[in-house]
Order: sequence, then structure tokens, then C-alpha cells
Amino acid sequence: MKRLILAVAALGLMGASAPSPFRIAVVAPATAPCAPPSASAPAGERAYFDLMSTRLGRAVIACQVSGFADGAAGLAAGRFDMAALDDTSFPAVKTGVRAAMTLRSPGSVVRVPVIMAVKAGRDGSPSALKGRTIAFGGSAQVSLDLPRQVLAQQGYGPNLFANELVTQNDVAALEVLRSGKADAVALQAAAWQRQCQGKDPKDRPCADLTVVWRARPQAARAFAIRRDLPDTLRYRLLGVHLAMHQENSAAFAWAAAQLGGNGADFQPAESQALEPARLP
Repeated sequence: MKRLILAVAALGLMGASAPSPFRIAVVAPATAPCAPPSASAPAGERAYFDLMSTRLGRAVIACQVSGFADGAAGLAAGRFDMAALDDTSFPAVKTGVRAAMTLRSPGSVVRVPVIMAVKAGRDGSPSALKGRTIAFGGSAQVSLDLPRQVLAQQGYGPNLFANELVTQNDVAALEVLRSGKADAVALQAAAWQRQCQGKDPKDRPCADLTVVWRARPQAARAFAIRRDLPDTLRYRLLGVHLAMHQENSAAFAWAAAQLGGNGADFQPAESQALEPARLP
């Protein structure tokens, strides 16, 4: 019996082995095998990897790569678990890789969805709206700058429309669309929901209008992960990064630099954030 107990205990110890290291690609002047940051590494880098290791409960190691494309290839091949990618390196690996989080610049609005709508039965394609008029629901960043940005990314560039009507608010924007003074409207999703989602599911205040698409702003850079990474680990990664600007400023500054430099905070990114994809 004693031998049986010892054998079971040994099996238990074997099953409790430490999780495999989490491998993060880091752009560096020279490539190098995955390893913990050296003592000579920048203080911010060491702070980042120490914080990540503590929060994830496993070793977190740096894998030096030559650039975004190198990181993307390694991520797709399973050599890394996370890498900073840009919008040019992502498309080639998107079937096996997804964006996880991106950086919000100081003073910029959050990456909220934008709706473009037309009258029911009308064509909302770029070719059909060329030379037409589009309406916006205000002049604030989230009402004007954000929709303009997403419109351009979706193929409705600044020279497509002949006129822009910047109305007082979302109510006025929908009014000019219905009256025929505008051919399309671009609103942040919350404004559309306020005006077009009735209290009763059967109530459809905007049944006379058609949503052409719903999309978030495209990210220029983002931390990306393998699509086969467990959701529990992905959520823990998000949690660590979303709080990093408050928890450890040195670690945040270093991580933000991997995505282009100065930032206000990290924000979650939908899987296709690095290309102008539309939301379901």
C-alpha cells in the first residue's frame, strides 16, 4: 500500500509540472533564440517581462526578431506565442493569427464601431455614392473624425463624396437622410442605437433605413497571438495589458514603444483589427 501511495504521489508531481514558457517576439537589431531579458536589457523591457511572468504564472521569454514580417512568420509557424505586427505583415498570416490588443494614442477616441446607412432599397456601395452627399451627427471627434477615418478605410475616401453635411446631432443627421438632403449617413454605433433601437423588439424606428456596414477603425499596429491560444490565456493577456498603464509605467512605456511609441493605454482589438474588416 505504501508503494502504491508513493507511486500515485509521484504521478501527481509529474502532472503538476510548470507550464511552458510564453514566447514573445521582440524586434531587435540582431535575431537571437528565446530567453529571458538579460541584465543589460532596458529597464522597461525587464519590468515588462517580470510583470508578465508574475501575472501569467509562468516564465515569459523574449525572442529577438528582425522585424514585423519575421515576427509574423514565427507566430504563424508556432515558434512564438505573441508578436507586435503591423497592417502589412498581418494579412499573410491572418488564418492562423489574430490581433489581441492595440494602443490608443493620447487624446484619441476609443475604437468604437461606426455605422454607415442609406435609405432602404438604395445602393450604399462606393461607386453608387460617388459624388453624393453624406451626413454626420455632430462635429465632435467621435461624431466626425472617427466616422471619416472608418469611411476611408472602408473604401469611401475623402474625395468620394461631393458634399459633407455636419449636422447638430444624430437626430438631425437621420432627418437629412430621410428628407433626401443627404444620400448616406455615418454615425458612431451608440448614436445609431439610441435612435434606431426601440424599447420593444418589434419596434423598428429605422425600418426605412438600411445599414450598409458596421466597422471599427483599423489598427496600424497591434499585439497579435496565435488563434489556437486558449481563450483563458488570451483573457489574462488582455487583463494584464489593459491595466498596465496604471500598474507599471516603465513596463507600459516599453510595450507601447513596440507598437509605435507614445500611448494612453492598451485597448482590446477584434481579431481582424489590422485590416479594414467589417463587423458581423
